[in-house]
Amino acid sequence: MVWWLTARNHAASISGWVRGYLRASGVDKFLFLLPVAAVWSFGWLLLALIAGEGNFMGFAMISLFVAWVVDAIVDKRFTTGEISRLMTRDDVVLATRAEYIGGHPRLPHGRFVYLTISGTRENPILTILFPGNKLVAEETFEIPLLDLDKMDEKSETAESLTGSILASISEKPGKMLSGERVTLSVRYQGPGGRKHLVELSSFYHGNDEVRNWRNYLVCTQAQADTGIEPRQPWKSLQPEPQLAHTAPLEEVAHGSGNGPGDESPDRRNRSAFDRR
Repeated sequence: MVWWLTARNHAASISGWVRGYLRASGVDKFLFLLPVAAVWSFGWLLLALIAGEGNFMGFAMISLFVAWVVDAIVDKRFTTGEISRLMTRDDVVLATRAEYIGGHPRLPHGRFVYLTISGTRENPILTILFPGNKLVAEETFEIPLLDLDKMDEKSETAESLTGSILASISEKPGKMLSGERVTLSVRYQGPGGRKHLVELSSFYHGNDEVRNWRNYLVCTQAQADTGIEPRQPWKSLQPEPQLAHTAPLEEVAHGSGNGPGDESPDRRNRSAFDRR
């Protein structure tokens, strides 16, 4: 219910309490509700004193439990429905909810977002999506999964460009009341030519989903590079429309914002920014 109430309100979504609650486990969420229960119990205490009724504490604890259960049900139905809606799009391979920690040049505040692997087969994109509604359109922020060969020289031991798609998956051991925290770090080069490292964590289905997303990102980029479809079950992105019938791309001059690099036809065809 907390996500349902705050997902479309950016100011509420970036608050520390909301982020801490959404990333917490089921037991931790119950503890998060204790301060609310204290205020709730105090209100019922005043009413009990006025009415001369002494059974307020039992009602307050039952109310806390009911609020905890209702939040879990509403969050699951709302989030699952939104993810399913995103997955129905032809240009989306994978979708989930996750916590954006930082690193994108246009997003200074961390918050929970929807993530998708979208775009076309020749131009795959990792998209950060802020939910919208009937009055406000969805906000999207794109991270191109190609053009990584411009960032660093390919080492002699590297087998393919897929090795440079992600910097790392970092793991932080869990404590008594908090589980292991796995962070997915995605490197890319922005339109201005600078390198960026976007960090994502607290995936909707837990740490195993974080690792699975890394595999999907690698396979999506590899399919864009080679045209070979990964092993089933797999949903491929749609090919670029009319790509075979378009005129050859004009050569891009140095200093255009895409950064230095070889501008041969093959190189230009792999540019995520040139194809937009």
